[in-house]
Amino acid sequence: MNLPERLPASILGGDPFNQFRFLYRKELWWKLHDEDYCLSVMRAAIEGGGRAFDLSFEVNTRLFRRLIEETDQELIGFGNPTWEQGVFLNGRYLQLSRDRILRTLVDRLFPRDIAHLVEKKLSHEDVLVFGYDRGAAPLSDEEIASITLDEDTFRKRLSIFGDCQYICFGGSDADWLIPLGRMDVVAGLARLVRQEGFIPILLSQYATLVVPAAEEAGLDVAGFAVPINRAWSWFSRDECVEIVTSLDKPVIAFMPLASGGLRQEVGSALDWLYAEVGVEAILFGTATPAHARETTHLARESRAAADRHT
Repeated sequence: MNLPERLPASILGGDPFNQFRFLYRKELWWKLHDEDYCLSVMRAAIEGGGRAFDLSFEVNTRLFRRLIEETDQELIGFGNPTWEQGVFLNGRYLQLSRDRILRTLVDRLFPRDIAHLVEKKLSHEDVLVFGYDRGAAPLSDEEIASITLDEDTFRKRLSIFGDCQYICFGGSDADWLIPLGRMDVVAGLARLVRQEGFIPILLSQYATLVVPAAEEAGLDVAGFAVPINRAWSWFSRDECVEIVTSLDKPVIAFMPLASGGLRQEVGSALDWLYAEVGVEAILFGTATPAHARETTHLARESRAAADRHT
């Protein structure tokens, strides 16, 4: 497993404690700018038996340090540098060329069935992940070859995660770089994560494309974080399940309750992930202490039950 210990059953974090606070309970948007309120949600997860947190920005790491100082439990931090990882194209972060990148992937590099799915459906329904300007110019082969990793920039970004043990790196950068044929840049990110004393976990929205390619290339990661739940995954839930169940490395399921009525049947949704798919952990976001406490508690119970039947 290449890990010092088993991953925790659940990790609290995600969008509510990052920049997309409006995605969870708009009526609580103002509270999620209140550090004491955010701490109450994090404390509730600990009360439910959790000890792991997903952190992306200095405000998150500051709250995590406060928790470390006030509790006698050993807490686990998962640093998530998002897209500020030092990957540059034409002198700008790779993320800032997303229109051109997605146009290139859809036009030339995605498998045809996925390209059609993105163009006709996902780019309209899942704009945050797949939306792009169809009028953007595709990348040239020379531009793809010019993509670089600024190691000092990435090291500086990683430096805020001093209290963390793990880094969930990659994200959109990896989702784009690997289909673009730049696995070398992703390997460079993983190498720097190791060099800075962290354990690398590759996070990918495009799991069915990226995870098999990473494994085939022998990418030096200890595990994967992928979007999957009982009802859904990009691009195909069933294909994602097949990939997860075939892996020897642990998998974190993020967006585990992100479909319709799953929040009304949390227990069975988690039972499916742990027992049927075999994920090691879930990464979930919430805006309320009650949901943090309940979901963390149910995750521990659900994984323990799955363990007893293996």
